[in-house]
Amino acid sequence: MSMSELTTDQISTANTICFYLSGIAPPSWWDRAGREIVLALGELFSLNPNATDADVMELTGWNQANLDFVNSELAPLNETIPMFSSWVSVLEHPKSTGSIIPIFVVFTVLSTFVIGLRIWSRVSILGRVQSFDWLAIVAYVIIVAWCALAVYEKEASGIFASYCDKTYNQARYSQAAYFMGMTLYPIAILSIKFALLLFYHNLSTWKPLRFAVYITAFISFANAMVAMFMWLYQCNYPDIWNHGVDPTLTCAAFDPLTMVLGTGIINIITDVAIWFIPLPLVWRLQLYPRERNLAIVTFGLGAVAWIASIVRLVMIKQYLQYTNNSTTPINAWAMVELNVALICSSAPALRALLVKHTPKFLSYSYPSGPGSSGSDSATKISRVEKTFVISQTEERSSSPDEDYVEKA
Repeated sequence: MSMSELTTDQISTANTICFYLSGIAPPSWWDRAGREIVLALGELFSLNPNATDADVMELTGWNQANLDFVNSELAPLNETIPMFSSWVSVLEHPKSTGSIIPIFVVFTVLSTFVIGLRIWSRVSILGRVQSFDWLAIVAYVIIVAWCALAVYEKEASGIFASYCDKTYNQARYSQAAYFMGMTLYPIAILSIKFALLLFYHNLSTWKPLRFAVYITAFISFANAMVAMFMWLYQCNYPDIWNHGVDPTLTCAAFDPLTMVLGTGIINIITDVAIWFIPLPLVWRLQLYPRERNLAIVTFGLGAVAWIASIVRLVMIKQYLQYTNNSTTPINAWAMVELNVALICSSAPALRALLVKHTPKFLSYSYPSGPGSSGSDSATKISRVEKTFVISQTEERSSSPDEDYVEKA
């Protein structure tokens, strides 16, 4: 038999057998490749087709309960084990290629730099850090923790992608990190969304804008809670990685892939909604076309994260199941998505900093004549720049710009 003769289902079954047979064995097998116990049993039945239960337990170290469980699923062993052994013997040895450490380092440094600039922007312009900035800092901490967890999963899983090539300990530890990451991911996304939505809420008291903020926040929160709790409690043991070979493990009837894709699509829809929320406000302001376009681009930079979100869903659909594939692409694109979303959400604060310190960069000039000083000397500053700089208070008081919006 050759690898080309195996179907996808047979390859998946072979990997499952490697995982289960090594998992129910004593810890002495847990640091050996999963294929070894399958091949050892195959050799036993090849030499002695009438091998007894005692022979099997002596070879594997299983107790009677373990053997009874295997028999309930695979009996008669003298027929099924040789078949599985023949499959395992021809399996390829796909490697979990690529490393996400460079992505982790680059984006962590970049996000740290951007968050630092964001804080500097608030302190230098307003003299304090705003509530939505604190929420962005919380999002930053969660994202760094999530990315570190993804790096740990990659390193713990070893160089091979197949269960038959991994040790049981590698599979168990990487599964623990993976399941924790899938549980934490919705919270990371939600924290970024809430930071932006709180910023929009404080941006104006215009009722349509605030209503849109409330609706989007509710949908985002509900979607995140569904994604987190359905993943966390899909089985009767939340720490599923410690019960992977437990006969008492039972899981819900729903397909985790369907759930992840469904909540992921809603996540993208709310991303689009968050991009559109401030646009009506910008459009109602009396701005030159260039100023309006710059404002739209500033608010709309978050759209860049859509691409990473969509690609991540494609990767999940392809790699969600732990078989001969690697979850590295899922984690890599999730890192990109989370960090890009955080960076883009800081664009308004960074632009305000740029306008204050390098106005000529955006074609804003300041006169040098008598009586001109500080922010009052700006001869050309748009209403949106005022919104960025003046209105970023904890609860906006009425301003001429806001009065215009209210009366328009």
